Amino acid sequence: MKGININTIILFFLLLISLSPFTGIFDSNRDYLMKTNHESYDEKMNTLNDLNQIISYTDSIFKLQNIEVKSDTSAYVFYLSETIKNRFQFGLAHYNISYNWIASILGKFFWPHFSAIVKPNDILKHSNGLCSQQTIVFMEALKLKNIPFRSIGFGKKEGPGHFLCEVYYNSSWHLYDVTKEPSWNKIKKQHESLNYYLHNRDSLYKIYEDIVSPGLIDLYVSEIKIGEVNKFPASNMLLFHFITYSLTLIIPSILIILFIKQFLFLKEDSK
Repeated sequence: MKGININTIILFFLLLISLSPFTGIFDSNRDYLMKTNHESYDEKMNTLNDLNQIISYTDSIFKLQNIEVKSDTSAYVFYLSETIKNRFQFGLAHYNISYNWIASILGKFFWPHFSAIVKPNDILKHSNGLCSQQTIVFMEALKLKNIPFRSIGFGKKEGPGHFLCEVYYNSSWHLYDVTKEPSWNKIKKQHESLNYYLHNRDSLYKIYEDIVSPGLIDLYVSEIKIGEVNKFPASNMLLFHFITYSLTLIIPSILIILFIKQFLFLKEDSK
């Protein structure tokens, strides 16, 4: 009986531990904010907290201008990119303990990107976003409007690196950066293809002037990974978050069943 009681106590405490993240008592406001002086961030835009709202907001701008996306895709992409720039400030949006304690703990103690959100509508629950997170929201909004895109990864895996994308319209690719927000008005040929700027690197230096040094730009473009057209760039991490979130629900469920079975066994044994 004593051994069984000990097992019951152990199960009870394990159950409490597995349920404790859902109380929110371990959560802290630890968003990794890396705000820069040149950002277009507008706090009022935080009300746009899912992709449909991002699209509706951008569509409303077009409606005011009497512009149709089919007739001027370039203008729509520009306004959509401005929406994303205004919506986010630069920083890491991560899952907290109460939502996904496995990813959160792994992100805190091993690698921050384990808890970095990649699901677009979950990213939009935060005011912060890394270059990859903001660009994911931008690309997924483009997908909803049937505008082709492909991701662009700058730099080596160990860094330094950057994440942006190209958008396809008017029979060619066009480069967009919604996080570092380069000053495109400093050059005549704006939003040309990545290939164009690789052959005209002075234009890259110019638009990123006072944001990124020429030396860092050279490091960025020393290694480039171009994603497949219209492909979500973080499918593995999306799967990882789905599995870990599922486990946060499965583990307490199993412990509840075991605890009930143990309690019923004790009750039956005491008769």
